[in-house]
Amino acid sequence: MHKQQSPHAAPAFDAELVLAEYMRRKTIESMAGPLLSLIVHVLLIGCIIFFYDPEPPLAQSSIELEMKELEVKELDQKELEKLEELEELAQEVVPTVERPVIVTDSSDALSDAAASISDFSDQIASTDDSMNFSDVLDIRANDSPLKLSALYGGRSDEGRASSLRKFGGSNATERAVIKALEWLKKTQNANGSWAPSQQPAMAALCLLAFLAHGETPASDDYGATVQRAMQYLIKHVERLPETTGGKPKVEPYTNGIVAYALSEAYGLTKLPNLKPAMEKSLFLLIDGQQKSGGYDYGYAKAQRWDLSVAGWQFQAMKAGYVAGANVEGLEKGIELGISFIKDVAYSKTHQTRPMGYASPGGGSWGMQGAGALCLQLLGEGNSREAKTVSKLIVERHLPAIVWSDPGLLISGAHSNPMYHWYYETQVMFHTGQTSWKKWNDKMANLLISNQKADGHWECPPGLKPDPATGKVGNPGNYDHWYTTALCCLSLQVYYRYLPTYKMPKAIAKQEKTALDKLDEELGLSL
Repeated sequence: MHKQQSPHAAPAFDAELVLAEYMRRKTIESMAGPLLSLIVHVLLIGCIIFFYDPEPPLAQSSIELEMKELEVKELDQKELEKLEELEELAQEVVPTVERPVIVTDSSDALSDAAASISDFSDQIASTDDSMNFSDVLDIRANDSPLKLSALYGGRSDEGRASSLRKFGGSNATERAVIKALEWLKKTQNANGSWAPSQQPAMAALCLLAFLAHGETPASDDYGATVQRAMQYLIKHVERLPETTGGKPKVEPYTNGIVAYALSEAYGLTKLPNLKPAMEKSLFLLIDGQQKSGGYDYGYAKAQRWDLSVAGWQFQAMKAGYVAGANVEGLEKGIELGISFIKDVAYSKTHQTRPMGYASPGGGSWGMQGAGALCLQLLGEGNSREAKTVSKLIVERHLPAIVWSDPGLLISGAHSNPMYHWYYETQVMFHTGQTSWKKWNDKMANLLISNQKADGHWECPPGLKPDPATGKVGNPGNYDHWYTTALCCLSLQVYYRYLPTYKMPKAIAKQEKTALDKLDEELGLSL
């Protein structure tokens, strides 16, 4: 079988150059576009005032002048707001934002969460329409760092605060997130990874938790942690073969999660050293996709497929697409992924759990969540398949498990309930406000009340023992980091997804204002 060769060769990683490049880009982002536009607008207005003559000489009356009529109209509210923003930028080029002080130890965390959820109940609409983020596949992130920040507004201090208020988060949920990030910071390995085993996958999951909070190598509190994790993942990808047919074999679970984290990292920072690693890991998962659009262990191309493996590949594809990855076959891979979930993994006749694990229908609740979430992320949130699964989750699988119940056992790491809830939480958030409130009422309190004092979480007991042995399973020696990352990402859903993936068409296709059009005519638009 003919294999493509990856064209991506990663340069040596230089931490100082990377940080310098990042700070340069951030400075340009803050200053260049608005100031250049402001200067040109001021010059134009000055020229108009200087050359305008209200009473032209009589001699000019005999001269025929060919002039284009200039249409003058009142500025609408959006244009006035843009002018005000430009004036503020001229006065203060680099605004400073104070980081909110979050107390990391409080006995009233649950009461705060309950109060916030009660307020959320009063604020939300009675329908799900206003949180529908479907039909967004055709929106690609602009590759320019000057415009990237708008995509990640929810991860700024102000964006987080606004999204927490809007979608039912609270001081208690954010306290739990900060405690988790602090624990992850303290337990990072010297090489930038986490946990004693499964280090690349754990590094990627933990990095995703920091990125979801808007943390970059330039962050005051977590910059060094994030930088070490990025550097570790870059080196990991550099050691991988160029194709999935090479040796050693590429492990698809790990590669999918790593590609996901690198894509978000590049999308958030545009650090140049991340791009080759991101594109190589994405190339490998495209190379390993089956003709049906599915995936299997070892990126095997036989008839067997595995929705659990595929879920991470599809999440990575969308993250890479949004980040602007230049990987041949990426968009085709997304199209195949949609058809795989809808036409292969989904069973129209299975009434209770239509998504399947390795055959149509009958999969676990985690597989229901994985299939529905990937459809939502890939622009098919309004499909019958996604809506059917979302309805079943909210009606039949609201979280009610008690962490400490000794009668509820796990059969292994794969049966960790947080794996299921990680997917389902996101599905409920993207389904709509009515469904999200029912889920958030239970999930937020459940996570907050079971966080350990030092900030980590442990695997909750599974819903039943191993059917083969009847014994308690082993969640793995990487469990604390795995469960903590999934819990943290679930509590960050309030502000994580809107800037990362869910870009309503109105953002990209809204009517241009007069100043936007003038920028285009002058060649200033980016």
